Amino acid sequence: MRLLSRRRLQIVRISPSGGYCMHLRPAALITAVVLCALAATRSVEAQSHKFKLGGGAGFASLHDPELNFGRTFVVGGLFGFRFNDNFSFETGFNLARSNRVYNEDGVPIDDVQALPAFRFQTNRYQIDGTLVYNIGRRQPFHPYIVAGGGLVRRKKTRTDVVFETNETGQDMLVSSEVVLDTAEYEAAAHFGAGVEIYFLYNVAARVEYRFYIPQSFNQYTRQFYFGATYFFGE
Repeated sequence: MRLLSRRRLQIVRISPSGGYCMHLRPAALITAVVLCALAATRSVEAQSHKFKLGGGAGFASLHDPELNFGRTFVVGGLFGFRFNDNFSFETGFNLARSNRVYNEDGVPIDDVQALPAFRFQTNRYQIDGTLVYNIGRRQPFHPYIVAGGGLVRRKKTRTDVVFETNETGQDMLVSSEVVLDTAEYEAAAHFGAGVEIYFLYNVAARVEYRFYIPQSFNQYTRQFYFGATYFFGE
């Protein structure tokens, strides 16, 4: 019995060492679980703020095969969903307008000295869906490329005007008549590139260039855009 007790005692003496090893295993497991939880938290933080809302303004060049619309102003907005740090989808709307006066040869009168013959106003509305790819991991200066498609609406209005010079040498408007008032729709593709500059975790400034290509290629649009984007949601 004493021998058995000694053996049992030896086993008991040995068992604390084994037990200590067993205690190490749960500790390591707990540490691993904590590290995994922290990593998951960082991953969730990195992928939070799934939605984006933005807007801005800039300059646009409206090409036309017949008239020179010149450089004009553009405003727009967007709503999007961010899948991860690299890929997101946006739907947007923007408007560019040109309103110029031309001589009888179709040359803008701000380019030449002549009596105006007609005024031509055009509005271009772009409604589109865009796939955005941000290059690399998210960082304060985050470049991206865009590509997508949508619909362009072109509203055109031409007003013919007649001027006469009075006795004092002043040009007086005699008559004006709207001779064209149409709206047309076309599918349009676009591509471009830009950069998001984060000055807060969920707010970024945005600088972007886009090239819109409609079915009538000779009526394309180029835009240089400045704006801001707000990220929100889980």
